[in-house]
Amino acid sequence: MRLLHFAIAVAGLVALTTALAAQEPDTLSAAQRAGLALARLGAGQRVRIVTRDSEFVEGSVMAASPNLLRLRTDGTLILPASRVDSLWVRGGSHAGTGALIGGAVLGIGLGVLAQGVSQEEGCNEPRYGRGCGPAPFFEGLLIGGTAGALIGALIGAPFPKWQLRVP
Repeated sequence: MRLLHFAIAVAGLVALTTALAAQEPDTLSAAQRAGLALARLGAGQRVRIVTRDSEFVEGSVMAASPNLLRLRTDGTLILPASRVDSLWVRGGSHAGTGALIGGAVLGIGLGVLAQGVSQEEGCNEPRYGRGCGPAPFFEGLLIGGTAGALIGALIGAPFPKWQLRVP
């Protein structure tokens, strides 16, 4: 039993020291962080950059290294890593968010509507009709949720997501 307690204590100490080591302060300068982010960019990737001079640049990456970035804008722009204040990278679209919102709104709305209509059509009669109970709500939820997700995804797809890489 003591061996088990000792093993648990050692495992806890190892986990604690690993967590503390992960919280060491960042020793990289802003230019070094920008250089690392620039080196990870691929050719053809869409980026938005704000320079140290507060100049806004948007374009496609032609070539990237830790020290230099070549962008295709209206022409070709060569930007040193030391001038980069913030770097945003295009990463997907809002299709998933639109599908979630559309599916929830239209699904719940159509489910409530279906349940309300079925209650008016004879559920209060002594023989209880086929549409009584929760079935109309779930049918409306399924049909409305599917249609709403499709419509929401189509609405959200043209809007890009931008992810901050620097600072």
